[in-house]
Amino acid sequence: MSADELDKVELPAIQQLQSLGWEYVSGDKLSADTSSERNSLKEVVLASRLSDSIKRLNPWISEENLRKVTRDLIQLQTSTLMEANQQVWETMVQLTSVEQDLGKGRKSQTVNIIDFDQPENNQFLCTNQFKVEGVNQNIIPDILLFVNGLPLGVVECKSPYITNPMESGIGQLLRYANRRHPEDNEGCEKLFHYNQVMISTHRDKSRVGTISSRMEHYLEWKDPYPLEVEELGAEPNSQQILISGMLNKDNFLDLIRNFIVFEPEGGRVIKKLARYQQFRSVHKTIERLKEGATRKEKGGVIWHTQGSGKSLSMVFLAVKIRRDHELQDYKLLFMTDRQQLHQQLTATFRRTLDETVYDAKSIRELKSLLQRTSSDLITGMMQKFQDKSQDIEEQNTYPSDRIIVLCDEAHRTQYGTFSSFMNQVLPNAPKIAFTGTPLITTDKTRNEFGSYIDTYTIEQSVADGATVQILYEGRQPKTKVTGDSLDDLFDQYFADQTAEEREEIKRRYGTQQAILEAPARIKEVCQDILKHYQEVVQPNGLKAMIVTTSRNAAVTYKEMMEEVDAPESAVIISGDHNDPKRLAQHTDGSKQKQQIQQFLQPLEESPLSFLIVKDMLLTGFDAPICQVMYLDRKLVDHNLLQAIARVNRTRKGKFCGYIVDYYGLSDYLNEALEVFTSEDVKGALVNIEDEIPKLKARHTRCLRHFKGLDLTEIDDCIHALKEEGKRQQFEIDFRHFSQQIEIVLPHPAANPFLRDLRLLGKICHGAKNLYRDEQLNIAAAGEKVKQLIEDHLQTTGVDPKIPPVDLLAKDFKEKVDAHQTPRSRASEIEYAIRHHINISLVQDPIYYQSLSERLEEILKQHEDKWDLLEQELMEMKENIEVGREEIAAQVGLSSTESPFYNVLEHEIKNIRGQDALDDSTQEEVIEVVKKLVQMMEDASSMVDFFNKEDEIRNVRREIRRTIMMTSFDDENLRKIIMEEFMELAKVKFQ
Repeated sequence: MSADELDKVELPAIQQLQSLGWEYVSGDKLSADTSSERNSLKEVVLASRLSDSIKRLNPWISEENLRKVTRDLIQLQTSTLMEANQQVWETMVQLTSVEQDLGKGRKSQTVNIIDFDQPENNQFLCTNQFKVEGVNQNIIPDILLFVNGLPLGVVECKSPYITNPMESGIGQLLRYANRRHPEDNEGCEKLFHYNQVMISTHRDKSRVGTISSRMEHYLEWKDPYPLEVEELGAEPNSQQILISGMLNKDNFLDLIRNFIVFEPEGGRVIKKLARYQQFRSVHKTIERLKEGATRKEKGGVIWHTQGSGKSLSMVFLAVKIRRDHELQDYKLLFMTDRQQLHQQLTATFRRTLDETVYDAKSIRELKSLLQRTSSDLITGMMQKFQDKSQDIEEQNTYPSDRIIVLCDEAHRTQYGTFSSFMNQVLPNAPKIAFTGTPLITTDKTRNEFGSYIDTYTIEQSVADGATVQILYEGRQPKTKVTGDSLDDLFDQYFADQTAEEREEIKRRYGTQQAILEAPARIKEVCQDILKHYQEVVQPNGLKAMIVTTSRNAAVTYKEMMEEVDAPESAVIISGDHNDPKRLAQHTDGSKQKQQIQQFLQPLEESPLSFLIVKDMLLTGFDAPICQVMYLDRKLVDHNLLQAIARVNRTRKGKFCGYIVDYYGLSDYLNEALEVFTSEDVKGALVNIEDEIPKLKARHTRCLRHFKGLDLTEIDDCIHALKEEGKRQQFEIDFRHFSQQIEIVLPHPAANPFLRDLRLLGKICHGAKNLYRDEQLNIAAAGEKVKQLIEDHLQTTGVDPKIPPVDLLAKDFKEKVDAHQTPRSRASEIEYAIRHHINISLVQDPIYYQSLSERLEEILKQHEDKWDLLEQELMEMKENIEVGREEIAAQVGLSSTESPFYNVLEHEIKNIRGQDALDDSTQEEVIEVVKKLVQMMEDASSMVDFFNKEDEIRNVRREIRRTIMMTSFDDENLRKIIMEEFMELAKVKFQ
């Protein structure tokens, strides 16, 4: 760990946690040797704390049942990480029970693991550098958060001055949980059986995810609710805001209890944790429901832009209401107008609340459910309440002060028969509306539901990374159907018709509709769509939607896409009994479900690349793989905002979404959105031309790293990145520049920057190889940019797939000599030595640490004397492994025994304050090393030795006993040598 990481990030986090009431105990005091709380490094639960807490929270529990509950939590009977994690969460939140007689016969008794209602009744402990033994290696998370002995949170800290600190921290978390390369068993899954939050922080940015989160799903927590940011002091950093907002005792337990769901997606279970705006809006709603004096004062509107988790907010609110002592007996009525959302909410409520969900299929059925005095959870679809023929003549008033109505998309569901019905039969029921689009400025919703409870705008969502920016591009002016050219277009596309036929077409369809459905025009558009898709979207493995003006146009698009040899497409349209075969073949519901699932799969697994629609899937369709919407119909107001949001979902390698307009939206864009305030729709659609200034600025920032240098002088530019801090900043700037080019390409405005992109890419690649800095790469760029850079590398004689030359390679000198200058040759040798030392350190830590010190001496001695430095470094290179063998031979030890000898000798000299051992002590050390190495080698030959705690414990005892019998025995030495020898044994004998 670097000093910056400890001083700037880890210690400030611990100090802030202590200020919030967390007890702090350092990790070394919780190790197996120094604490009674752990018998082995494999133990991840502090069993005595867990047992004591359960006893304290359940004073009636018998010793037998206490042991059973504790044992069941520690020895989980599950096969996968997610199963174990969900089981622990359910045990904590939904509680467990035991059979026990409390004086009225043997009955099932509920056991509390955590007191969620009174956080102060629990034990909160934070620790750092808590070593845990994994399958193949130990892991040492920076900070662990224990509640009642259970490790519920892990925080990985990175220096703010290294390259890619956030990605590095998240990568470390994924490794710890064994989710990066599961087949390698890199981490310790058992620690994450209990985990509720995974936090990566480098002070200036902090993000949180769950055990199922991919890197792109880690997001900041930007609100310390119920505090204001200003209350944290002057300009608090991201880490301080996250800790204050998430890890204060009340919020932390609240999040665990009420703001986590496990949802099946794509054949696997995803664990989802609320984002800050969801947490905030639910609390604000609860506060309004409790404190409002009138129905309207209790209600209101939650506007969270589409793609930011609006549907889950509804679930979290229901959960929170159900667990609130004042509101838990309220009847909840959820209304939506989308079948998909209706099914999703119903399924999620059942899983999360473990209660019956009643589905009202008509007004009559709803009235029956409302008459019940029980606190039911009722769902219904709006469409089922719009039929005026239903019997609603008798309007009974229900005790609606104990009913809460929650509506999805208020602007679509507030009017008509249902609204009238609700106002008459539930005059006192507060209404909460959820919407993914802002309210129209003069919208009646303000009067119907009340004022905004909480807002989360398009601009905020993009800034947070919860959604991606949407870029707008108008295409093919000659095919757009707005403006003064309609008659000319009509004549062009229907030139083969007689005058009478053209008049009949106009009469039946209208000029504009006829043009929009004209096969000749649609074919023209399809040719352009194909070109755009192949150049912009397909390289990144993403997919597209085409939105048409009619069902007939949708089918024509399908036919024309096939004519131009486009990738596979599917038409998703509604059906009618009288449909001709041409339309009917695309309206089968079960087939459509299969096609939608195929569309959602990665391109390499499913070639279905286009969904062609009219109205279906324009709302509520969550498809992160969709990057572009080709729009060929008029959309306005909410319909426009809802449709374009299909391309705003985040996905790895997706830097933006595109709306490509063939209709002519630009001619009436202001009109289409004028019903909203400008602040509400800011950032909804960004013109691609507006991205050019941003591209220029990012290009300038990249060039500043090489001020006074010529980019074609690659070696000089690489040398300018010698300092790690400069490499870090260059990597950030180059990543932003390359991603911006990815967004703009293939727009001609990107062309002036492509030369420098290629050169900067070559510098980046060369620096990565020279400095062995794996984080300095072009992986974060999009596929189009990566291909440009790799093509350039190949044409200039560089194979990007060939790694830097290994120090011990036979052709090492030949590769070094290929460099043109002494400076570049010396640098190549220096960083090859550094890399060799770093990867070999675990094999013989003392020897390679001495080499590292020797390297620094040589560099300091011959600074800027490149010829001499090259010579000295080459000599050092030649003697690295020879020297190691000679040291071992001098004391009569094998290459296996030598690292153990080096460790023991080093620690004895440290404790005694000596520079060297006397002859008799050295002989004794050699004898002890030979004995212990043989003992460890014999023990480790046992099958699966390093996973058998009893056997490991025996070996550790033998090491301790052997040291105790020597003349150099020391209590601290025994502890150090047990740890160091076991670490080396894992490396040597596993």
